[in-house]
Amino acid sequence: MKRDQVTLLVPAISRRDFLKYSGALGLAVAGGGLAGLVRPAHAQTVSVSQQIGWFLNSQMAGDVAAIEKGFFREAGIDVRIQPGGPAIDPVQVVAGGATTFGNVASIGVLLNARAQGVPVRAFGTALQRHPFAFIFFQGSGIRTPKDFEGKTIGIQPTARPLLEAVLKKHNVPKDRVKVVFVGGDTTPLVTRQVDVITGWIINAGQMDAANKGGVVSYFRLWDLGIRMYAFTWFATDQVIQQRKELLARFLEANAKGWLYARDHPDEAVDFVMKHARGLDRTLELATWKNMGPYLTSVLTKTKGWGYMDTKVWADLSDTYLDLQQITRPVRPDEVMTLEILEMAKLPKV
Repeated sequence: MKRDQVTLLVPAISRRDFLKYSGALGLAVAGGGLAGLVRPAHAQTVSVSQQIGWFLNSQMAGDVAAIEKGFFREAGIDVRIQPGGPAIDPVQVVAGGATTFGNVASIGVLLNARAQGVPVRAFGTALQRHPFAFIFFQGSGIRTPKDFEGKTIGIQPTARPLLEAVLKKHNVPKDRVKVVFVGGDTTPLVTRQVDVITGWIINAGQMDAANKGGVVSYFRLWDLGIRMYAFTWFATDQVIQQRKELLARFLEANAKGWLYARDHPDEAVDFVMKHARGLDRTLELATWKNMGPYLTSVLTKTKGWGYMDTKVWADLSDTYLDLQQITRPVRPDEVMTLEILEMAKLPKV
């Protein structure tokens, strides 16, 4: 059977264009975006919209592959991907009802939201370990987190609680570390303005740039005992309660997309390149390949793709409460559910 024709509801946008028009996109989020990529195949097809946390790029290649390969269409779902960016908060968009569900880069934002009474819960995750890391040159003398003492660490403003969690866990006094805020690239590390910089080690562009200044090493946040999930799907309590079967079908189809993209990286990145401008294909391909090992874990081998451990959520809640990032403890069953995952027929990988 011939696959449905791919169409864009609005033109693809570059990062520069997004910054110019982000306000308008935020207002128009319910009406379309970089998705609606596949036309409904039949009258029974249900249209849903997904707000992602950042610009469309290879890190969401699994979703795009599920659209392009027709996996969502086969499940009776027309998925519209709404791009995000620095001016858009996916939790606010979803909580306000502008999209059916969303995807966040880090689950800490869901804990914060739930602690404040925002009725959202996670129902599946793509990455089983968060790729956030502390990056430094091998010649820096850093061997353990204790060696952060006396060093200058460059972080993005949203990463402060993660740094503080690491310092506290490894008994490093905060006043013995100089913290400066940096952007999203590794230039401050390469130019020796900082001794350590935070970033996602799956990001090929960042890591390649860092390596131009010397051989780099890193500590992953996960390995330092601060465990979080990344690229996690969430919806409001109401949507989870009323549309369980739909969300289960979404996860089933999306699992096919992410695993297909993992096994066919060149094709998957080409799918993304069709719908986003301003991307370097070589770096996007390298980034996507870097994500492969993060899609599976001991848990996914027994429970299935996308599964989540309630202990990860409970421990992170304790950590955030201890750091006064949240005002009350948040139970796992408040902020996540396994019900949709257990309803879905997900491959064990």
